[in-house]
Amino acid sequence: MKPVSPLFKPVAVLALLAAMAGCQTVNPSVDTLKQRSEIALGVPVSKVSNVRNDSTLTYFTATTAKGEYNCQMPSGGIVAVAGMGLYDPTPSCLKEGQALILQ
Repeated sequence: MKPVSPLFKPVAVLALLAAMAGCQTVNPSVDTLKQRSEIALGVPVSKVSNVRNDSTLTYFTATTAKGEYNCQMPSGGIVAVAGMGLYDPTPSCLKEGQALILQ
């Protein structure tokens, strides 16, 4: 019988944990969306509404004294990594009614 490497069990456990973390769907809370959009916009956000998610992005509307902004922010597995303090995703926002023009 072939001996098993002493690193087999720790590596197997880490692989299992990584697989489980990658499969979870974690969405940011409304408070998190508000805080992160305030940082991105540079003004206080009075309300976060119209929150919707797909598997990788969270879309929402941020209301400020300057108007409403359509925002999107990474979500899903990346938010789980953010919860560990390794990454803080920042939303990208456009003032409502404006379109992104690509050249």
